[in-house]
Amino acid sequence: MGKPTITETEQGQYTGVTGPKIRCPLCAWEPEASDTWECTCGHAWHTFDTGGVCPGCIQQWKTTECLACHGWSAHSDWYEY
Repeated sequence: MGKPTITETEQGQYTGVTGPKIRCPLCAWEPEASDTWECTCGHAWHTFDTGGVCPGCIQQWKTTECLACHGWSAHSDWYEY
């Protein structure tokens, strides 16, 4: 079984064409392509482009903060199949 493909819609939201829809498990907010998270190393990137791994220092983030409600959830819980 291959890795799910995540594509960007015209609205800039990620959707699962052959993979999961991405949204906050607490408030259902859906990140846009322009949204970024910042690692403790100072690198800013879109965490769902890398499965929660910071490209700046290779830290694996097991939890992700919602940019809307500011709650923290397991990164894996953001993927809705």
